[in-house]
Amino acid sequence: MSDETDREALAEKIRSDYRSTNRRRKLATAGGVTVAIIAAIAALAWIRLDFDSDDSEIREPAHASADYGFTLTPEVVSGSDAAGETIPVAIYEDFLCGSCRIFHETTSEYLIGQVEAGVITLTYHPFTFLLTQSTDEYSQRAANAAVCVADEAGPLAYAKMHGLLMAEQPELGGPGLSDERLIELAHDADAEDPATCIEEREFSDWVAAATEAGLAADVTETPTVRVNGLNVVRSADGKEVMPGPEELEFAIESFSN
Repeated sequence: MSDETDREALAEKIRSDYRSTNRRRKLATAGGVTVAIIAAIAALAWIRLDFDSDDSEIREPAHASADYGFTLTPEVVSGSDAAGETIPVAIYEDFLCGSCRIFHETTSEYLIGQVEAGVITLTYHPFTFLLTQSTDEYSQRAANAAVCVADEAGPLAYAKMHGLLMAEQPELGGPGLSDERLIELAHDADAEDPATCIEEREFSDWVAAATEAGLAADVTETPTVRVNGLNVVRSADGKEVMPGPEELEFAIESFSN
């Protein structure tokens, strides 16, 4: 059996097991919020109109991966090397996405613990397709601020900024956090001199390119969560929604065995 066939079989097994499990279990809701998957395709034209495709002129942040992300490894998080091969986990998120905030609240402790244990690497990918869902392009400004932090202080600082931004996520349809507040959060995330980078949006083209790269990699919803390249989902009422810790644990253990 080919590697591709093996991966397809595992993906189908994961989905099948999720459906079987969820038929026997009621899904919890967070504060009465119904988790929704938001399609990115509708925003594609807006993003491309605002994006200069000349990659040679795009400023690249320090510490970024080749696929437009920031990766936590066991060495970055705890200062120790993994004993064996780690499993790559990737998350594509928009800082204005309510489902992304809920995903962060319910899974971040588990995922960071798996990085510390040397089981996985965790890569955060900004995917800013909600530009039109605030009055001040907050998705892009927040992502740029997080990238500014990573450029100055590294991936672990990006993860800190990621958590701070999720904790103060504004509502859709209105203004986002001010640049002044983004600068304060960047300081809290261990960046010493983030003001100019945030105010002048120095990584706006890179952030747009990251979203383009996500679309090219078939990302069509947030959060998109991939374990070893496979989308991980939870089945509920005939629909596939974002996973929780149980689904992530099942997928990670499937590749660990």
